[in-house]
Amino acid sequence: MTKETNVAVAATQIQKKRKVTVVEVAEAAGVSVSAVSRAFNPDASISRPLREKVFKAAASLNYKPNRLARGIKSRSSLVGILMTDFNNPFYLPILSRFTTEIQKRNCHSLLIHVDGDMDIQEAVELVMEYNVDGLIITSASLPQELVDACHSQNTPAVIFGRDSSENSVTVVSCDNVLAGNMAADMLLDSGYTKPAFVAGPIGTSATIDRQRGFISRLMERGCNQWQVVEGGEFSYDAGYDATLRIFQHTEKPDALFYADDIMACGGMDALRYELGLTVPEDIGVVGVDDIRLAKSRSYNLSTIRQPNEQMIQSTIDALFEHIADPHLPPQSITLPCEAVVRGSTQKTRT
Repeated sequence: MTKETNVAVAATQIQKKRKVTVVEVAEAAGVSVSAVSRAFNPDASISRPLREKVFKAAASLNYKPNRLARGIKSRSSLVGILMTDFNNPFYLPILSRFTTEIQKRNCHSLLIHVDGDMDIQEAVELVMEYNVDGLIITSASLPQELVDACHSQNTPAVIFGRDSSENSVTVVSCDNVLAGNMAADMLLDSGYTKPAFVAGPIGTSATIDRQRGFISRLMERGCNQWQVVEGGEFSYDAGYDATLRIFQHTEKPDALFYADDIMACGGMDALRYELGLTVPEDIGVVGVDDIRLAKSRSYNLSTIRQPNEQMIQSTIDALFEHIADPHLPPQSITLPCEAVVRGSTQKTRT
């Protein structure tokens, strides 16, 4: 059996199993996903040889573009919300508020849940195939493929809750450097002298900025006994495990600043139930976000509150401004946060 026959058989098998995706067409043609989108858009700028290459690959796979993608210039009244951290309780009330605000604009929400790096291509495909009018991105990291896909379709995108070096995308976030400053002041003012920062996902802007603000303020105030431990993700288990690791070190901290609240909740349980420490007498704890659990009697967590209502409204306003006028320049909107002192820190130590 020849190589060409094998390809044809494989294509037939794919078609029998399920609908062929734009990602598979891109792979078969050896081009980007956005190139496939441009090829099927009569008004897009693309060379004839490249368009023919895409069409040939699409024909071999019996690919048919989604009917919603054919009306690429028409309004769909759909706003996409891309989430990668659906299990984090911080995002559940935010998702509810986003959908409510979008409905007020006579539009509907399309939730795009990306669970792991391998699924980002599927998210890109949904953005293109459903021809969303705009996209809200809550991902901790910004996939370049998604930016390219939005640009290829002239789809406005707004990043919620994090900064970005991608200056072609509008960003709405709280001042994460200030959040780190506030956490340092909260712990030092309470009398703790050997704090540690428990980081979230490596390389994310929120983690980097909170760590930078925290350590710079510690050093400004003459505190040089600080540590950093990697948590790896914003989750209860990550906070729990990182706390156990840091207490295996010779130099043990007397206070912990977690990159977000759900990590802090996991960390507090590790401190109390695995390490036998008392919060706040033995160790102080601060988080970020002010999720519902932070207010509970079980945790009574001191935290840095993000201005979620203002951030959500600013995100919605900015997105619909860009939808109305695609030529508007991107914005960077940074809002102040607020320190909330509860029982996991103490004002004076004996």
